[in-house]
Amino acid sequence: MRKEIKYSVSSFIIILSLMFGFVVYAEDEIETEDSTSQIEEENELETKEINSRDQFKKEFKGEKDKLKEEKKLREEKREEFKNEIEDAKDEFEVKREERRNEVESIIKAVKEKREEFRIELESKKEEIKLKTETIKTNFKEDLKKVKDENKKIATEKIMKGIQLLNIKLTANFSEKIEKIENVLVGIESRITKAENRGLDVSSIKIMVEKAKESISVARDAISSQSAKVYEVNITGEETLKAEMKGLKEEFKKDIGAVKEKVKLAFTAVKDTAEALAKIPKIDDEEDSNEVEDNNTLENQ
Repeated sequence: MRKEIKYSVSSFIIILSLMFGFVVYAEDEIETEDSTSQIEEENELETKEINSRDQFKKEFKGEKDKLKEEKKLREEKREEFKNEIEDAKDEFEVKREERRNEVESIIKAVKEKREEFRIELESKKEEIKLKTETIKTNFKEDLKKVKDENKKIATEKIMKGIQLLNIKLTANFSEKIEKIENVLVGIESRITKAENRGLDVSSIKIMVEKAKESISVARDAISSQSAKVYEVNITGEETLKAEMKGLKEEFKKDIGAVKEKVKLAFTAVKDTAEALAKIPKIDDEEDSNEVEDNNTLENQ
């Protein structure tokens, strides 16, 4: 009996041990399953985090590459714009140099014409002097026909006055023509500038040529008038007054003709300037070179 009870107790203990081991095993299994699940979740979260990080890196790299490309394009455009500015600047300088050369050529041509005119006047001075001496000699002989001393003095005074007035007036006309010519040079400078900007100034250029011709005609008239030496053929005391009156009228007529030619030159240049000013956009840009050109001529 005791032996059976002993076996029973032993069996019970074994059963309890097995049951306890199963429970422990089951708990271990449960804990293992829970740990595995947790690890898997953690791994999944980590994977998602890695994927998200990788995706962010890719997106960040894409944005960075995009910004680099945009920066590169901006730099290329900036360089292209810079090159365009440099090209435009070079083109402007070339055109400016061409215009300066053209204006210098105009000034040179004007100076040459003036020098020719001065040389022409100088060459006539000796001729005028000889002619004047001859006329004076003849005039003194003719005055012997006049008995009244007061009339002789008055006649001599008139003759001398006409000669001096002719010299003074022709010199004044010459100065006026030079001033008129200075204005025309300024007009030609503006025309060259306008052509470089693509403006149509063909009609103005025709007017310039006509103005130049008017100036040339006036200058020739001045030259001819300055070479004149007035004389009178005195036939007697009774006709002296009429003869002197005729001489003064001749001089007045001659001077009037020269004055008219100078006036025509002035009008031609004035009309040209006014026509140029009416061209659209002609005054959009100011250029101090025109003033410098005029000053250059005025100082010659």
